[in-house]
Amino acid sequence: MKEKLFFVGLVFALLLNITPLFSTDLRSLQNITGDYAMQNVMGRSCLSLNGEWDVMVDPSMLGENKKWWRIRTPKDNHDFVEMKYEGNYRLKVPGDWNHQYPEFFYYRGNMWYKRDFTYKVESGRRLFLHFGAVSQHCSVYLNGEPIGKHEGGYTPFQIEVTGKIKSGKNYLIVRVDNCVTEKTIPALQFDWCNYGGITRDVNLVSVPETYIRDYFVQLCQDDEKHLQVHIRLDGPSCAGRNVTLSIPEAGFKKNITTDASGIASAVFKSKFELWSPENPKLYEVNISTASDTVADRIGFRTVRVQGEDILLNGKPVFLSGINIHEEIASVRRRACTPADARYLLGEAKSLGCNFVRLAHYPQNEYMVRLAEEMGFLMWEEIPVWQNISLNDPDVRRLGETMLNEMISRDKNRCGIIIWSVSNETFPSAKGRLEALVGFVNTVRNHDNTRLVSSALHGAKAVKDGDRYVMRLDDPLIEHLDVVGNNKYMGWYEPFPCDGKNLHWEIGLGKPLIMSEFGAEAVYGNDIDTLSVNSWSETYMEWVYKEDIKSFSNARNLRGTSPWILFDFLSPGRSNSLYQKGWNLKGLISPEGNRKKAWYIMHDYYGK
Repeated sequence: MKEKLFFVGLVFALLLNITPLFSTDLRSLQNITGDYAMQNVMGRSCLSLNGEWDVMVDPSMLGENKKWWRIRTPKDNHDFVEMKYEGNYRLKVPGDWNHQYPEFFYYRGNMWYKRDFTYKVESGRRLFLHFGAVSQHCSVYLNGEPIGKHEGGYTPFQIEVTGKIKSGKNYLIVRVDNCVTEKTIPALQFDWCNYGGITRDVNLVSVPETYIRDYFVQLCQDDEKHLQVHIRLDGPSCAGRNVTLSIPEAGFKKNITTDASGIASAVFKSKFELWSPENPKLYEVNISTASDTVADRIGFRTVRVQGEDILLNGKPVFLSGINIHEEIASVRRRACTPADARYLLGEAKSLGCNFVRLAHYPQNEYMVRLAEEMGFLMWEEIPVWQNISLNDPDVRRLGETMLNEMISRDKNRCGIIIWSVSNETFPSAKGRLEALVGFVNTVRNHDNTRLVSSALHGAKAVKDGDRYVMRLDDPLIEHLDVVGNNKYMGWYEPFPCDGKNLHWEIGLGKPLIMSEFGAEAVYGNDIDTLSVNSWSETYMEWVYKEDIKSFSNARNLRGTSPWILFDFLSPGRSNSLYQKGWNLKGLISPEGNRKKAWYIMHDYYGK
């Protein structure tokens, strides 16, 4: 009965060319426009606080007890003051500390950052400190007073500093640590470099007293003729405000009025040129009120699952992909600039990809926006990786927060078609299924315009007559839209047979993505042997050929993303002859040289 009433109400409202969301949807709307960092900082009035910051190293973690956040100058010649930021180390922000000084390469601990800045306060304006990301945890202090904390190294956060910024000179101190424990995400064990520092942009953002904090402008699920709009104002007088949404190129202009909570929500009839990898069309979208205006570039598309197919704009699509870490391997640092993003995505484009898996964490906003402009479909995930205490309520809460922060930032990026809740978690782990199903439900409450997945592992080969069949018994599969499968046949375990006789029966009835596969090789090592211990390009190439043979025996295969684009730093990789602290599964060496396996994937995608 509820479904019938909803449908009748929807049809009636559409006849009026506007459909307010009903109360059941408003509960979801509270999540869609939640209390996270504002949308689209790049489109706001900002004072950049990037640049060189003075730092003090705190390996003994004494800074908090010694109040390193409060600058004190000597009262006279007899007043001893030990603390001083200036005169020693300086670190570039954004950037990790690991690559900037040799002595910090493996450093794990506290680092205290200080930056002075001058500002002129304007009346009638609110001020926010916005951090693109700080790796992994931080405490923030302004003019000697604590103002906020954040946990998680890959998502944005903001702190309101209205009334705390002074006209004239101010100083900002940020205590950063890259420590991991059993209760952090990622936890103690993970397979990439634990870069530390203020790794993304820092801005002081100025907005009106009542400003456009958040918006979600996307086509309705599987309905390219209707646009859903959710806009949230923040300020002292949000109720009953007129909000105008205009898309000039499409001749689209609508007015909506906010409710008592400052939320304006509607569904409109619409007609747009649809975004796709072949035609990555983006429109200028303007949102304005009497006091504030925000402009963004947004694309429109639909994505859904039909049986074992992924439908983009109603048509089946195959995801020709690659995994990418946020790293510039040649200089051993975190990627953090628009130029970095263009370099990495340019290599993915050269490979023939239409899809990138941003592993294993939300990557820089420059990366996401540029990928969309270049026509890449995207998979984005949070760093819930392998051995993690998902039975712990605090860990679950942190995972929920990371999901919310990731989706809140990127929900208007139409290139993202998959949110992933985890990578390679163990089905037998206590509390794992309950926690991940909770994450899946969080995603669906937050955003109904995309698909939900997880990269699973642990598939086993079962002999079936003259063939072998790969099967995976994981109860999480039934809760996913798309099944991701990580399996390194020929590397961590041998192929049970020739690839042409290896069949995949994982997640039948749903689309399957081979989300990770491959082998390691040292570029230039051309030993002509098919030994797994050769670390040769010859062996790596053979593994890829056998993988591709087997993929033709996966009836529900709708995408592949080999691991990985570039070799990357991973200090736990301990083969001192070959790895030397690197994971060598990249199709490209750190110096930019393409391995033989690169050409195998390039040809596969070309066909």
